[in-house]
Amino acid sequence: MKNLITAVFVLASFLTVNAQNLRPFQENGKYGFMDRDKTVVIQPIYDHASDFREGYARVEKNTKVGYIDATGKVIIDFKYDGGYGVSNGLAAVELNGKWGFINLKGESVTSFKYEQTDSFVEGLVKVKANGKWGFMDVRGKEVIALQYDDTYSFNEGLATVQLNGKWGCIDKTGTLVIPIKYSQSILFGEKENSTRAEINGKFGVIDKTGKETIPIKYEDVQGYGDGNKFVQLKGKWGVVSSSGEIVVPITYKTLREVYDLDY
Repeated sequence: MKNLITAVFVLASFLTVNAQNLRPFQENGKYGFMDRDKTVVIQPIYDHASDFREGYARVEKNTKVGYIDATGKVIIDFKYDGGYGVSNGLAAVELNGKWGFINLKGESVTSFKYEQTDSFVEGLVKVKANGKWGFMDVRGKEVIALQYDDTYSFNEGLATVQLNGKWGCIDKTGTLVIPIKYSQSILFGEKENSTRAEINGKFGVIDKTGKETIPIKYEDVQGYGDGNKFVQLKGKWGVVSSSGEIVVPITYKTLREVYDLDY
């Protein structure tokens, strides 16, 4: 029994690694897969094909979606109207206008009740039903209630959510970390701890705890990363530090004048 389990694991690992070397190609209007040496591994018989993910690829045939492994074996039959690539061992698939999730045996993990969904990010996936968004885990459990008007996927532990026209951020437990009071979506760049924020036409900068590091009082804020920012107040431009201290007096008529300074 132990030898059988080992053999299955080795085979699965081989197929996953092999799949990483395969890329879809098109020939005479049909799609197949070739390796890095441009050797055809899976013949072009599909109407469309996506990249392999976690050892499996989403392919289309006669307007239906199915999934194959790196040998070309059909793992999930062609019966779905739409689908995403495999993510966390699950595939989001569409049937009769609704989305659900299946495992790699083709078994349903959720019912087909969702209006929209996406791919898993950081172990959670956003799902929409009855006009509201929430989040589901890899077990198919809705761990964050479907209550938001819009949402982004998680990024470094936070997800941006919208409710009644305002934006804020929640963590993976659904706890509100940044209050839902901002006029624009709160989006942090990769490995950035602060971002531009707006309330009723006034701009500033907040960090990932919701603290205003640069007061929300300016007519505009420009700049990338966590460093100094260009700010506009009463039609004039200057520069403030990441802690909100004035670095260049807010006295310049144009942003270009400030750009050209050596400060």
